[in-house]
Amino acid sequence: MAGWCLVAVWFAATVTAALSAGTPIQNVAEAVYGAALAAFVVLHTLTLYRPAGAITYFAVAVTVAFGFEACSVATGFPFGSYVHHFEGPRALGVPFTVVFGWVVLAWLAWVLARVIVGEDRGHRAFVIVTPVIATFILGGYDLVIDPIAAYARGLYSYGSPSGALGVPLSNYFGWLFTGWVMFQVFSLVERRWRREPTATPPRATLLMPAVIWFGLALQVNLEMLRVGDATATLQGGRVIPLSDIYSTCCAMSWFTMGLVVAISVARLYPGGDPTTTPR
Repeated sequence: MAGWCLVAVWFAATVTAALSAGTPIQNVAEAVYGAALAAFVVLHTLTLYRPAGAITYFAVAVTVAFGFEACSVATGFPFGSYVHHFEGPRALGVPFTVVFGWVVLAWLAWVLARVIVGEDRGHRAFVIVTPVIATFILGGYDLVIDPIAAYARGLYSYGSPSGALGVPLSNYFGWLFTGWVMFQVFSLVERRWRREPTATPPRATLLMPAVIWFGLALQVNLEMLRVGDATATLQGGRVIPLSDIYSTCCAMSWFTMGLVVAISVARLYPGGDPTTTPR
């Protein structure tokens, strides 16, 4: 019940922030949904794993995310050259907010991948396949959000912008590489700390990340309603309307994030034998 309450608070705050962009209400709503999401992830990890497993996840996620972000700020690998413009504390050029985002998004992607792959997989197949699926789920979110974050929200800027929406290919490679390392390391050790290792997690517990993933996609679509006539300047001085960026990212959200949600729900609520899917 506590988990669903946090999801409801987060969802309401997310919709409010998206529809109040550019107003004082947005800042309050963003603070609420950030706190609700953080509390949800902590609670959800402890629902699926014993405390040692939850601590291990956070340790792996923070270490890998911060390590590769700092490496890229300093050397350009693996994301390419870029500068963060987030406010707040940072270390080695990496804002703590960015690391928080990695930890939260990676957890959602991990659980969604567990649902899609299925709990009936053999251990070896699970350890290999699940990190790959989780990596592409996480990368799908980045594909949607990075053009908006860089050019509509001004959260970071690229040293060598490229592509139709100004996001270099190296950035997407960095997300896939970092995500895969994070998930692969965790997958090698996580099974020993699962709660009720012989039972399948409750369906409602596994559904929560799918609802949040849907909410993240909905947020992008709702923000498009308040873009107006603003423009963004891409590489080479090319000026395009922000509405064009949003419309493209919205379409991508349907076919990446929306697809993940649809497959997850189909796996959780099968029409066939329920013993072969999460219950």
